[in-house]
Amino acid sequence: MNIPTKKLKSGFELPVYGMGLWRYSYLQGIDETEDDQEIAAIQDAINKGITHFDTAEKYGQGHSEEILGKAIKGYDRSKLLIATKVAGENQNYDDLNRSFEASLKRIGTDYIDLYLLHSYPRPGIPIQDTMKALDNLVDQGAIKNIGACNLTPNRFKEAQKYTKNKLVCNQVHYNVQYREIEDKGVLDFCQKEDILLVAWRPVQYGKIKEAKLLTELAEKYNKTPMQVAFNWLISQRNVVTISKTNSIAHIDENLGSIGWSLSDEDIEKIRKEFPDQKLASDAVPLDYEADCKP
Repeated sequence: MNIPTKKLKSGFELPVYGMGLWRYSYLQGIDETEDDQEIAAIQDAINKGITHFDTAEKYGQGHSEEILGKAIKGYDRSKLLIATKVAGENQNYDDLNRSFEASLKRIGTDYIDLYLLHSYPRPGIPIQDTMKALDNLVDQGAIKNIGACNLTPNRFKEAQKYTKNKLVCNQVHYNVQYREIEDKGVLDFCQKEDILLVAWRPVQYGKIKEAKLLTELAEKYNKTPMQVAFNWLISQRNVVTISKTNSIAHIDENLGSIGWSLSDEDIEKIRKEFPDQKLASDAVPLDYEADCKP
């Protein structure tokens, strides 16, 4: 399958759908019991046209990166878009460089397509040092593009101020139920500033599939409720998504959200009428109070 992309004026582009690996190994520890299944899922995804894979040094203390590295052996690296992240506590100049080299080694690659700040630097780490380290790695050709996760517009602008390279994306929690990104102006900021918004947890662990509104629209479009939820995201300007799954059946269903579009009226219907909307993430609410601190 040829997955469409969304392209910025800078030339950077991302597929509308990518595979997130955040639970490939436990978040805070290493679990190898499902490695074979997870490697098979990544390879199945590549064989079906998925090229964007998103991981992080924090996922399973780096084991998620190791799983990805094992899975992509034998595939054409140039056709894959690999994204990984540096933890907030590792964003001073020297630590960031060490983290980056460790990620390269675990994945088994000599460059990263998209390197992301997993959060704003921890207190005591100057954002200037963080961005200087990233710029140097871009200059060396080790990083092709830089971005961020879970940043408010003010923090995103502050990070951008200290780099000569465009921050191409902001990866945040956004779906039909969790609307902090709309309510606090993050989506609007990304659309106005030519930044891609990468929505993580797009179907909220599948919990939203029972919503009556999604069921009704699924019948209208001859799709599943999950496919409607995915399509609602990727039908919006500057929005793409990543989703974690180690199920081949779920990969097939997710890919069914591509190649068609909800009408503008139905996009707005979901925006206005989806029940029990939440205006703050239940996982990583953005730190707007920090914007006001000196």
